[in-house]
Amino acid sequence: MGVSGRRGERGTAIMQRLRTWAQVAGVAALLAWAVGCEDGGGKLGEGHDFGPNNPNLHIAIGDSITAGGYPERLAALLGKPVINLGIPGSKSDSGASRIGSALSQYRPGYVLILYGANDVTSGRSFASIIENLRIMVQASKNNQSLPVLATLTPMFYEHALWAESVKLLNQEIRALASAEGVALADLESAFGDTPQYLQSDGLHPTAEGQQLIAQTFYDVLN
Repeated sequence: MGVSGRRGERGTAIMQRLRTWAQVAGVAALLAWAVGCEDGGGKLGEGHDFGPNNPNLHIAIGDSITAGGYPERLAALLGKPVINLGIPGSKSDSGASRIGSALSQYRPGYVLILYGANDVTSGRSFASIIENLRIMVQASKNNQSLPVLATLTPMFYEHALWAESVKLLNQEIRALASAEGVALADLESAFGDTPQYLQSDGLHPTAEGQQLIAQTFYDVLN
């Protein structure tokens, strides 16, 4: 083979490599774009069809931790109304039974769901808790409202008996959020493995803890 032939082969090989590199670069750029969109490319709900719901209205459904005041603090951060539907002592089945009427009454754009603490301390099975949370999530989605699930805050002191159960349930809640494709406010991660944001009972958040819950939801919503 002559020199010109070898040069031609080398030129063809170089062009093939360039095309391959261009394809790889294109895929990398596409992946970077996708990650950027998922990890903060836009505000939660941007482009969502809220139907007849009020996109500026939030409802917070839960137990005494919700009733304790994080919704009011979140409203101050958002500059938008957050209706507190927390009922002390309530369990996830209460939320599942109430969600339909709450959606019909308020027509919220967003539904903030924090349940499970009382279920855990009463010995309810994880499967039952997750199914009740799923009912709330799916009812919200069917209503064209955007649900935000939350992991549970940690337990210490007189509630330390259930600390490991809370951690295990939180894994299930994260899996549910992923399976349903909904946003997650990871309160367990925000609070960390210390009782600094909890009252002396090791369960209910302090004022600082309530503010941290509000901030965690705020960060997810924005």
